[in-house]
Amino acid sequence: MLKYITEEDYTKLLGKDSIPNNFNKLVIEASNYIDYHTHYRIDKDNPSEQVKYVTCLIIDLMTEKETKLSEIGNLKSQNIEGWSETYATPEEISQDYANKQYEALKRYLSKEIGTDGNPLLYCGVC
Repeated sequence: MLKYITEEDYTKLLGKDSIPNNFNKLVIEASNYIDYHTHYRIDKDNPSEQVKYVTCLIIDLMTEKETKLSEIGNLKSQNIEGWSETYATPEEISQDYANKQYEALKRYLSKEIGTDGNPLLYCGVC
């Protein structure tokens, strides 16, 4: 299975003392997400530090999303005087985190060059 980072990389790059309980599953999902969006141009045997870092960020976003989805009543907005509350739906939360993951990918990998000499996020159209 594709894994761009190890547990040691995760704790070192993010300065954390612990890893998520389902780290193995998350690192495989994050690595495959990155691989898909970079059009399979990353050197799997020697990923750059940027690739490792964005893998860590995406794992954190995935963990955060799981936590939010498991919480009951994700308050989205509140109107005190008219006493109105709005809660985020699971679809809205999922879409929000999908956007955050892709933004992290663009921010950290936009200048990285792939194994074919093209930028990682280049999709073949100018």
